[in-house]
Amino acid sequence: MCHGGEVTSDVSNRKADLRKRMRLVRDTVDDRLIRSVQLWAQLAATDAYQNATMVMAFVGVNGEPDTDPLRARLTADGKIVVLPRVEGRQMHAVMGPPEVVSAFGIPEPVGDAVDPMSIDLVVVPGLAFTVDGHRLGQGGGFYDRFLPTTRAVTVAVCFCEQMVDELPFDDHDVVVDQVISA
Repeated sequence: MCHGGEVTSDVSNRKADLRKRMRLVRDTVDDRLIRSVQLWAQLAATDAYQNATMVMAFVGVNGEPDTDPLRARLTADGKIVVLPRVEGRQMHAVMGPPEVVSAFGIPEPVGDAVDPMSIDLVVVPGLAFTVDGHRLGQGGGFYDRFLPTTRAVTVAVCFCEQMVDELPFDDHDVVVDQVISA
């Protein structure tokens, strides 16, 4: 059971401990490419994907699902693809291929940001998830600040080892609409 309204330092400490553990768990996935392709097939079968014109994907790094096949599939299916770019404490959705590496070591596009309200589907990464859509991210809060600016359907993707029964959470943590695992 998740608990909201806990003492913030306790939640922060529990999140930090869980992040360390989940990075180790995620790093043990040895068939990442095969399972990534399975994730993208599951995603493509959803109504949210079928109905989407503009999709915000992400660039998978450091043990995350391999997103090259996702971006290829989105393009082949005629979807407009946008990717995240971080500026200060804010994340923006930007059209274009990942061309420069951010301070976080993540390839990002360099084009102009799009209106978040024009995005139909956001594919959300993270370290751990519950079946009811609670998510533990990397700790920067970028998705938690960005997602409320859009009306898009949010679908988190992960490897099955990243699914947990409960997560510590704060009031500002955004719950995603659906979680897909492989």
